[in-house]
Amino acid sequence: MDAGLEADTVTEFAGEAVQEFMAENFAASMSRSIDPRRPYKLDDTSCVNEVPRVRVLQEHVRRRKQIRDEKNRAYETAKGELLQIFGSNFRRAADELPRAGHQAQKHVKACEKQSKKANQRYQRAQREFRNEWQRQRNRLVRENLERYKNERPVIDSERQLSGKLVDEEVMCALERTGYMTPQHMLLIDTILTMPGSTVEKEYQRRISAINAIIAFCDVEEGSPTRRPNVSQKRRADNTPPSTPPPKRQEPCAVVEHETELQSAISSVCVKSPDERPTICFLCVTNSKLPIIERFRKHTTPGSLSRHFVDKHVKRFPKDMRLTCNICNKELEHKKHVMNHAQTVHGIVSRRPLAALGPI
Repeated sequence: MDAGLEADTVTEFAGEAVQEFMAENFAASMSRSIDPRRPYKLDDTSCVNEVPRVRVLQEHVRRRKQIRDEKNRAYETAKGELLQIFGSNFRRAADELPRAGHQAQKHVKACEKQSKKANQRYQRAQREFRNEWQRQRNRLVRENLERYKNERPVIDSERQLSGKLVDEEVMCALERTGYMTPQHMLLIDTILTMPGSTVEKEYQRRISAINAIIAFCDVEEGSPTRRPNVSQKRRADNTPPSTPPPKRQEPCAVVEHETELQSAISSVCVKSPDERPTICFLCVTNSKLPIIERFRKHTTPGSLSRHFVDKHVKRFPKDMRLTCNICNKELEHKKHVMNHAQTVHGIVSRRPLAALGPI
């Protein structure tokens, strides 16, 4: 539906069903899929222990553990008494033991059998408790998500009526996580906006969105990154959010970026055949990649080799051509790329040629 058409105008042609359709879609949360506050896990897992079924099984485990400890103590006591009276060779000399020794030996075996059975029952009760605890935790998570899905659209709708689809708290949280590029953040901010009140404002909004899409098309997205482990229990912070640095500090940031780039470039050029860097020489000079992907340090040289083969070699044809921007050298095929990577940049791959794709 065109943003320039009013709902009442459309209703005259399509009836009341359009208003119901618009209300249902408007009530849906537009920022829920990117909202880092979405309760995908419990803030405090201790609430699972308050579920009646979990408390019953927890008490059952406690009783089974008490019985197991008693049976183990009885077995150890009976075994110690038998060893104290007849020595450590009572098993081999069973035929020579007197009647009291046979009775003591049977008593030890019976205590051992009871101890094993009590331990098995305790393990079974513990397993049932863990499974039930997991089920109840998943149930509480689903309830939280369902509650979030029903309540959050109301808050988002009120914010949408004020003209802002993604609030500042969500945007700041996304920036802190580090898995979205600045171009992606700009795209979200320009696309998820309300239509302009005038034709000129609407044209300007669409032009800004088109420019954001053009800027985002040149960005190469890296591999998926894990969500950082942020502690769920945090103290209240009364300090105001940090303000962006003043413009006069931007040259310092540029100088720092250039220094880091030169240091990364110098680290990928090996000086001896045994030197093994951990930064990809193709990624570090690719200006279309995010900064975090360009200067990414792999854990081991083997991890860098796997990244280089999988991303830059394996999926391309054998007559691939690329340029090493560090050495200003044209690489005409896969063998040339692999030889250059090993001799100049220290990336060694032990994979057979058949594993590198078409050669």
